[in-house]
Amino acid sequence: MTKYVKGRFTFLAPSRRKWKKYDAYNKKGEYIVSFGDKRYSQYKDKIGHYSSKDHKDIKRKNSYYARHGKATPLSAKWFSHKFLW
Repeated sequence: MTKYVKGRFTFLAPSRRKWKKYDAYNKKGEYIVSFGDKRYSQYKDKIGHYSSKDHKDIKRKNSYYARHGKATPLSAKWFSHKFLW
């Protein structure tokens, strides 16, 4: 597993959960959520472990946001929006 620190969060990649890309932890090391699906690409991986799956297609990015809507803070959707899309 590889550890990444971005701002106030620490990420482990690959996730310990099947099909997930990252596990997110707070500064105290407490688990928050697992997010991202390994089977799919993303617009831009800002953490970097899965940057080979970046598609950088703005139409796909806009479709993703249209499908998924707003995200509540610290949810899997929020982490995906902030760090993968």
